[in-house]
This record gives sequence, structure tokens and C-alpha cells, in this order.
Amino acid sequence: MKNVLTITAALVLLAGSAQAMAIPAKTEALSIAVERTEPNSPFIRKEGNKLFLNYLNLEAKKVMVKVYDSSNRLLYIEKMGEDLVVEKAFNFEKAYEGTYSLVVSYGNKTIKESLRVLR
Repeated sequence: MKNVLTITAALVLLAGSAQAMAIPAKTEALSIAVERTEPNSPFIRKEGNKLFLNYLNLEAKKVMVKVYDSSNRLLYIEKMGEDLVVEKAFNFEKAYEGTYSLVVSYGNKTIKESLRVLR
């Protein structure tokens, strides 16, 4: 009797594991197109629903980072100093669906990247 209960429990556990594996993984909500427009332009990469900005500020220029929504409303602004390495992370996990713009200004140059949050 004890063996029957053990085998039954093992089968239930295996069935539950197989069912859990059959559930499709949640798709990423952040879609971006990243293009390096200049050799020393800020590097933008995506990991899941997070966006990472890295810039090697060799000219020691002040850097300004802005994020706009699809209605061109300013959602975020940060003026950064003249640090050699500029790093910033953005979490779009709870962002509303839509198109956003990341604008990075340094010296007399401005880089604009478009990103789209899908649900």
C-alpha cells in the first residue's frame, strides 16, 4: 500500500512538472531598434524589459538624458557631469504600451533612439 501511494505521488508530481513546462514563457514587452550612428556614440542595449545606456565620455562633455512618450511629453531628464563613464538603466517593466524616445545629448551632438512597449 505504501508503494502505491509513493508511486501515485510521484506520478502527480511528474504530471504537474510537465504541465508547468508546457506553459509558454512570457514574451518581452520592450522592442527597440538600436543603431550606432557614430563610432563614439552612446551604446544602448536591451535586456528583458530594461534598457541600459553606456557612454565613454572621452571628451569630458556634459551629458543630458531625456525620455519622452508618444505624445512628446517629457517623462525623465537627468543632467550628468563630465564623468569619463556615463551609465544609466531604465526599467520599462511597468510602462504603458506605446512608443517612447530616448534622447542623449553630449557636446553639440544628439542621439535619439525609438523604443516600443508592447503588451
